[in-house]
Amino acid sequence: MWDVKLTRFASVGVFNTLFDISILNTLVFFVHAPIVAANLVSASLSMTVSYFLNHRIVFRSKETHSFKRFIHFFAVTGIGILGIQSLVIYSVTHFLGHHEAGVTNIIHSLHLGSLSAKAFDLNVGKILAVGTAMTWNFMIYHFVIFRKADETLDEDVLL
Repeated sequence: MWDVKLTRFASVGVFNTLFDISILNTLVFFVHAPIVAANLVSASLSMTVSYFLNHRIVFRSKETHSFKRFIHFFAVTGIGILGIQSLVIYSVTHFLGHHEAGVTNIIHSLHLGSLSAKAFDLNVGKILAVGTAMTWNFMIYHFVIFRKADETLDEDVLL
C-alpha cells in the first residue's frame, strides 16, 4: 500500500513539477518577472492543482473538499514550496551565478548550447528545490492532511 501511494504521489508530483516549471520559465523569460516573484506565482498555482490531485488521486480521500482542509494543505505546501523551494532556488542561482564560466562549460559539455547560464541556474535550482520540498510535503500529507480518521500513526509507519 505504501509503495502504491508513493508511486501515485510521484506521478502527480512529476505532473505538478512540469506545470510549475513551465509557468516559472514563462514568467521569467517571457514576462521578465523577478525569479522569486515568478516562483511564488508558479508555486501558488501548482499548489492549488496539487491539492485536488492529491485529494483524489494520491490519497483517494472520500471526504468532500473543504476550505479548512485546503488551507491546511496550502499552509503545509506553502512551507515546502514557497519557503523551502524559494530558499533553495535563491541559494543555487546565487551560488551558480558567481561561477558563470563553470556553468557555461557544463552547458557546453552537456550539448545544451542554446541554454543560457541563467536558465540553467534557474532550472537546476528548481529541480533541487522540488526534491527537497517533495519529501517534506509527502510526509505531512500522509501523516497529517490526508490521514484517515481510523488510521493511527503507528499503523502508517508499519505500512
